Amino acid sequence: MLPDERSFRRHVATGPFQTGVDRGDWRLISIAWPHAVIAVTAPPRASAPGEVALRFELSGYPQQLPTAQPWNAAADAPLQDAMWPIGDRVSQVFNLGWNRNALYIPCDRLALAGHEGWLTQHPAHAWNPTRDITHYLRIVRDVLREPGYAGIRQQAA
Repeated sequence: MLPDERSFRRHVATGPFQTGVDRGDWRLISIAWPHAVIAVTAPPRASAPGEVALRFELSGYPQQLPTAQPWNAAADAPLQDAMWPIGDRVSQVFNLGWNRNALYIPCDRLALAGHEGWLTQHPAHAWNPTRDITHYLRIVRDVLREPGYAGIRQQAA
């Protein structure tokens, strides 16, 4: 097992990750290195699922930033456009018009490229090697918990 996978497995087996599991904030679905699928609990909304799955690419973790793609865990495939979360800030983070392969947040590897100013504009959200996957998950959880979260796109049609 490579050091990045060993670090990730240690992080999800203990500490803050397991605290989030115990609180019902998220759950680990699978690990097939360098990918892991983790579902983040979403507040109840009409016709919306109770969680949003993310497929993380974790090469070089934790020295390298993770990147996560909205994921259909049941189909083991990218999340269909109609199922993407929507609402105020949620639509900015889950931004179909920007990139279907990543979330638009300062701790995402793909999003940070070209947005290096985020490191000084949003230092609390930036990634550094002392953080673990719960840093990313907390940001997603908090965005989904905002009052503007409206469920999923299929409702907007």
